[in-house]
Amino acid sequence: MTELRRDYLAERWVVIARERAMRPSDLKVEGIHQSPSSICPFCPGNEHMTLPATLLYLERDGELVVKAESDSERLKGWLVRVIPNMYPALRPNVNPARHCEGFMVRVGGMGAHEVIIETPEHDTQFCDLSDRQLFLVFKAYTERFKALASLPHVKYVSLFRNYGKEAGASLSHPHSQIIATPIIPPRISEETASFKERWNGSSCILDEVLEQEASSERFVDENEFAVAFCPYAPIAPFEVLVVPKRHIKNILELSEKEMLSFARLTRKVLKAIHIILNDPPYNYTFHQSILDEEYHMHLRVLPRLSIFAGFEFNTGIVINTIPPEEAASQIGGVMKEI
Repeated sequence: MTELRRDYLAERWVVIARERAMRPSDLKVEGIHQSPSSICPFCPGNEHMTLPATLLYLERDGELVVKAESDSERLKGWLVRVIPNMYPALRPNVNPARHCEGFMVRVGGMGAHEVIIETPEHDTQFCDLSDRQLFLVFKAYTERFKALASLPHVKYVSLFRNYGKEAGASLSHPHSQIIATPIIPPRISEETASFKERWNGSSCILDEVLEQEASSERFVDENEFAVAFCPYAPIAPFEVLVVPKRHIKNILELSEKEMLSFARLTRKVLKAIHIILNDPPYNYTFHQSILDEEYHMHLRVLPRLSIFAGFEFNTGIVINTIPPEEAASQIGGVMKEI
């Protein structure tokens, strides 16, 4: 039976169209075709094709060395490299003043836009990264989130990963992006309001959701510090939420042990989706807050298996043909074998 479901945190509805549901095999894609590494600006040897790195991890005599580059220098032998985006959505040297002309409101595009190159290896999948490399990627996330969140006028830091052309990736070399904005996005504002409404001083609405989903058909997997489940009202087939068990507002509050645990569970989810759907395009997005203690950080994994059409653009209501209970069964089953 077709039904409409409401999101836990926002006034957003999803149609679960069971009658239109397809088998997971019907959703399989051809897989992502890698671009030749010889022309990839993110590959070792091509550092001159990018702007100087704001953060570099290198290994010297068994020790992790943290560096940044200057205009005249490009360092070799890096493990993770963070660079300014060559075509930034927002820039740090812009006046963020707000202007109102009748109903027209605009704010200067002040902010920052960086790329986190996750590994020197062009053909490595994120879901195949070693624990060591995975930890370095999330450590870079943390360091750049802290740096950008401290910039004047920055109110939100968006941390996300696009994989595959259909998900917005222009290059196939493993990378994530981070954008600092002078406004809090509407989606995050709406979620923050929900968190504040149900905050009791120590726990929030997502803590209640975790307790309920732990025994539901939508539960996928967990480890010591994090839980994965398919949300009740998913906007994408096979959408998964990865949530820290401890209430934290952003990635800075994770201990190193918690961070690796969270990263491992994310990697495991992505590996299962890779196997089930034959390496589909996807996005993952961190939802977090710079200041609001009531907010509970979480990560959304969104395989890009469907498109928005007229109904979605007209109503803001998404039609999802795969019930999350079915998706969770598939993903959880594969994760038991990984």
